[in-house]
Amino acid sequence: MAQRKRIGLLFESYSTLPAYVIYIINMVRTLNLVDEERKPHLVILHRKDSPIEELKKLKYPYLEFYELQNIYSNPFKRIINKISRTILQRNLFSFIDSTFPTHLDTLFPYGERPEATYIKHKIIWKPDFQEYHLPIYFTKHELYENHAYTEQQWLKPIHLVLSSQDALRDFKRYFPENHARVNLLKFTSFLPDISKESIETLRKKFNIIKPYFIVSNQFWPHKNHLTVLKSLYKNKTSQSSLYYQVVFTGKKNSSRDPEIINKLEFFIERHGIYEDVIFTGFISRESQLCLMQNAIAIIQPSLFEGWSTVVEDSKALGQHILASSLSVHKEQLQKNVAFFNPFDFGKLSELMEKYSRPNEIPLKEKIDYSENILQYKKELENTFEI
Repeated sequence: MAQRKRIGLLFESYSTLPAYVIYIINMVRTLNLVDEERKPHLVILHRKDSPIEELKKLKYPYLEFYELQNIYSNPFKRIINKISRTILQRNLFSFIDSTFPTHLDTLFPYGERPEATYIKHKIIWKPDFQEYHLPIYFTKHELYENHAYTEQQWLKPIHLVLSSQDALRDFKRYFPENHARVNLLKFTSFLPDISKESIETLRKKFNIIKPYFIVSNQFWPHKNHLTVLKSLYKNKTSQSSLYYQVVFTGKKNSSRDPEIINKLEFFIERHGIYEDVIFTGFISRESQLCLMQNAIAIIQPSLFEGWSTVVEDSKALGQHILASSLSVHKEQLQKNVAFFNPFDFGKLSELMEKYSRPNEIPLKEKIDYSENILQYKKELENTFEI
């Protein structure tokens, strides 16, 4: 038998990039469906706080772990490099992890790590091109670094993974002269066992006393939480009593806008809707999915998305979703969905009012989600050439 391909997967933590953690976990789950003789050997390049126990539970037979060293701990060198990148367009200091496992056939996703220079096959993952559509949500430094990196990379004969046809259209639009090999990886969700979760316990814990809608996004400005609050308030002012509550899950902070929680809470307090809104904070994925499964519907109000984990979870759960009318959402959703303009809180309020009525609970068409998983498996096999 031919030697197994060795693929390095960079694995982050829930505290930094929770959606990306789920992305890699679901990738490993799907690779476990590949025929035994073609399963690659996976080297998990993780942080100290990465949830590697969750990967071990998957019982993937060819798994190796390597903890990435904190090579960027010297603040003086980082400051000098920041200045030199602005003036000279390059780093003066090189940060190298001497124990980095370079004996890999493929590294995914690849960033500019000097240790990876001699790895034969490096795959870049670009989830979306949000910085070109909504630059207002990025700092000048982030935009500069992003554009400087992409403009260097995309004209090379690189291997690039995108997550949607929508992103592919953007890539061709912004980089028409690219020489990249492009693969689409429309990732899917694998749901953990949530049978041990009790919706009654969760309701009691979070004081959910009515039927509820749920929003499960990070608190970033483009996730558009305020539109949901405006929709709720509009309904509250137009009827004698509100039939529902809205539950927001997720860690209550934002690197993109440190004041976003204060802004949302100010709106809630000013308009007297604090009894109608619940923030759960960061909770386990099992608890989150249990709440999503038992909601009236999931709300995905984003102003921009790549390929939404929330949407894939809703499809895997067979749940109904109220989604902003982004082209990527329309690419991702064909059943159990109602679309609304993300700037039109009036339309969203109509949908929320309608579906919160006891006799108007949205019908849920059955989805054979296994077909999505098998398609994703084929895309992984093609991308990693296994």
